[in-house]
Amino acid sequence: MGRKILISSLGTGQKKDGGYRKAKYQLDNKNIVETTFISKALKEFLKIDDIFLVGTNGSIWDSCYREFGGKDEDIELELLDKIDKKTLIENDLMIVNQQMGNNSKCFLIDYGLNEDELWSNFYKYIQILDYIKDGDIVYLDISHAFRSLALMSFLMVQFGFGVKNKKFTIGGIYYGMLEVADENKGVTPIVDLKIFYDLMEWIKAIDAFKNYGHADLLVKLFEKESDLDHQEKEIFNMFDLNLSLANMSALQKFIENAKRILPILEQHNNPIIKLISPDIVAFVKRMDVKQQSKFQFELASWFYENKNYALTYTVLVEAMVTKECEIKSLDSTNKEHREASKKDLWNNKTKPYKKIVGIRNDIAHQRKSDNINTKKNVSDLETYLLEAKQFINSN
Repeated sequence: MGRKILISSLGTGQKKDGGYRKAKYQLDNKNIVETTFISKALKEFLKIDDIFLVGTNGSIWDSCYREFGGKDEDIELELLDKIDKKTLIENDLMIVNQQMGNNSKCFLIDYGLNEDELWSNFYKYIQILDYIKDGDIVYLDISHAFRSLALMSFLMVQFGFGVKNKKFTIGGIYYGMLEVADENKGVTPIVDLKIFYDLMEWIKAIDAFKNYGHADLLVKLFEKESDLDHQEKEIFNMFDLNLSLANMSALQKFIENAKRILPILEQHNNPIIKLISPDIVAFVKRMDVKQQSKFQFELASWFYENKNYALTYTVLVEAMVTKECEIKSLDSTNKEHREASKKDLWNNKTKPYKKIVGIRNDIAHQRKSDNINTKKNVSDLETYLLEAKQFINSN
């Protein structure tokens, strides 16, 4: 199991009675930890291994040193002096790193007053990614410092997954609600906002599915759901594989299996799944077509809508061949029958079979041809679909 890492930020604090203000923090209605820093409370609550702490040269690093066990007043006063003079540099914080323990580290950022400073801060967050290893569990604390840092944290996570290909997980996103402490008997509740991160992940997955025809993100999210049994998860896993390969008979079988899962999704305990279930329901209902040729045509249309033009050509050709088999009452799964139907379609010059089969073959076999005019092949697809639809719907 990887390390538990907390990424937190340090503000300027508030002086009170000669010291910095403390708060009574509580997570999940458990024990209360009274401390100046929510990061220290979270370290205790979550059994954190390493803390990556972000702040400016005006943040309360002196108090941080003391709160994490530093007892040398000269070091504390030296930090305070540099903070007051705005001369603090990152090397000055090595002593704070040592107090936080293990491989904890402090990062100094700008105030983010202009675009250059914002970029500088983002690059600093990207540096933090270099200290995160595959398998680590990352917790974000967005309670203090600038509001922009909360956005930086989210962007860092997305950059880590999407660009750096990091394999860590997000364990929680915490916010200490100091503003409600007075009406909560002086206790500051720590709220986990991870549901909004989870919602973003589901939105990305649905977008990839609806607009690009990619189901892999959906499958990964369904695999994490404890309320779905192994068989139900496997249905979605096979759906992704068969969709990628345009395995039409297997996809039609998926639709049959998926219909029984729809009520489970619509009544799921996870409110996020309830929100996205209409999109999955709509897809299943759209593809719930008994006649093989019409199912294949619907799938070709869906690939076209999702800009997967190569698969559109492939599936459209197969839909027309299947329809020719159906017209002649032949078994459309029989290879010899399909070959005979292909010849009939070619010889009868059935619109738009000849054109699309030529383009489909050029794409599939990567061969040179006058047909390969990418822009035209894409723009003509809508016309080919309309012509093919007339043939598919004919008696």
